[in-house]
Amino acid sequence: MEVMESPYKRAADSPSRQLLWELSRLAVTEQENFYAYLDETAIKQEAAHERALAIAAAEHDRVRRNAEVEREKLELQIEQERQRRENEQRRELERQRQEKAEWEIAEKRKEIERVKAQELKERQEAEKRKVEVAEAERHRLEKEKQEGETAKKFAEEKVAERRAAEAQREKAEGEAAEKTRAQPAMTTMQVGGQTLTGVQSAREGEHYRYLEIHQKLKELRKWLSSETSRDSNLKKRMGTMRRNIKKFVSQLGVGQGVNKIPLAGILGVLKEAATVSEPTVDISPFLTSTVNTSDSTFGPALLVYQLNIFSKAIVSQFIVEAGVSPKTADPVGVVASQIFSNNDFKLQGKVSLIDILIAKLHVVCPVLFGIYGNDKTTQGKIRLGWWREDQGGPFIPEGRHSERMTGLGAGFAAISLRNYEKVRNENPYPNHHFWHAMANIVNVPSNEATNTHFVVLKAMIENNEARILEFFGNAGVVALRKALVEFPSHAAASSVAAKALGVLADVLKRNKKLYL
Repeated sequence: MEVMESPYKRAADSPSRQLLWELSRLAVTEQENFYAYLDETAIKQEAAHERALAIAAAEHDRVRRNAEVEREKLELQIEQERQRRENEQRRELERQRQEKAEWEIAEKRKEIERVKAQELKERQEAEKRKVEVAEAERHRLEKEKQEGETAKKFAEEKVAERRAAEAQREKAEGEAAEKTRAQPAMTTMQVGGQTLTGVQSAREGEHYRYLEIHQKLKELRKWLSSETSRDSNLKKRMGTMRRNIKKFVSQLGVGQGVNKIPLAGILGVLKEAATVSEPTVDISPFLTSTVNTSDSTFGPALLVYQLNIFSKAIVSQFIVEAGVSPKTADPVGVVASQIFSNNDFKLQGKVSLIDILIAKLHVVCPVLFGIYGNDKTTQGKIRLGWWREDQGGPFIPEGRHSERMTGLGAGFAAISLRNYEKVRNENPYPNHHFWHAMANIVNVPSNEATNTHFVVLKAMIENNEARILEFFGNAGVVALRKALVEFPSHAAASSVAAKALGVLADVLKRNKKLYL
């Protein structure tokens, strides 16, 4: 700092001026010292602040590093805990999977043992029955022999009487034949030793026609096997088609979209069969309807054969799956109806070949078509569709028979209760067939009604009540009352199947508010 020179500095000759100069000099020095002190203090404070900031920054870095260390430790603990839980879940899933596999193996072993035990029991029973039949046959032959020896002594005496009786009978038969020719056809029929008339006679005739179709399909199979034996490629192709159809039908199930792939596979096989032009076969013998003879009735034999395989697989699916769970019959029936409504698989593109499938139902479930018999006799069981494991062997147990009939009843309903109002194709098996089947069963004479009728009727109606009312309206209500209330009321008190059928009326009343 520049200090002004006092005018009193030169006043050495004046004491007062000298004093003033010294005093001013002293003030300037004190001021310089004060400002120097302030500068020094500021420098020290700045240094102190910088040291404090450095200390704070160091502390901040230390805290941050400690926090990062703790964060890394926490993330490591979290990752270890996640891995531990995943390992525990993996071990638990593996344990459950192992337990399930062991349980399934154990169940399969039990089922195999049960089936073996059942087969052994049935074989033993069959052997026992064979022995009993052989013994009864031996006694019968001995008795016939004795009776023959006794009757032989009177043979000569009866010859004249027998000849006279035969002449009289021939005369009576001639007169009866003249009367029969004057009457409409199909008014009488002999079945099981009984004379049937009217509607029942027509039913028997229709049933016999379908049995003929079934037999002709067997003959077609043998003929086609013989034809393809000369063409190994065609034979191999036919076998592959057959196996694929069975595979795709067995894959049909319940659920939206689950049958898209199997249906496409079935269509693909049948369309391929339809393109095989040789050999051909007359298709009209496999139909009950009248065919326009002005057009050719010949078509690909391989297509008819594969439709026969398809029908057989459909019926098998009804028996195996729907017999246990009747609801599974519906998607199978949908696919069957779609296939037989497809114009590519029709005769002349117009006549459906669904008679092939219906013929099989006539064989395995005749009661649907008005056939009945005594389930206590062999012939009656055959007429009711009671199955045998082997040709001429014993009939299956009643439980398995009821299971088969349940699946077939539900399957028939699934085919005949289809709505084609919004579909371009024609319904191959219209709803009136369901009505006729119900009428065939409920109109069986009360003394001829068997458990088979009650089981089949229950399977036809259960889960299908809404469709029955949709298609038949008020008439459907009347039919349900006849089937669920009146028909089982005439059954024996000990009939469990009839009681189960009657329970459906209570279920409709409780769940659907439908009072019959």
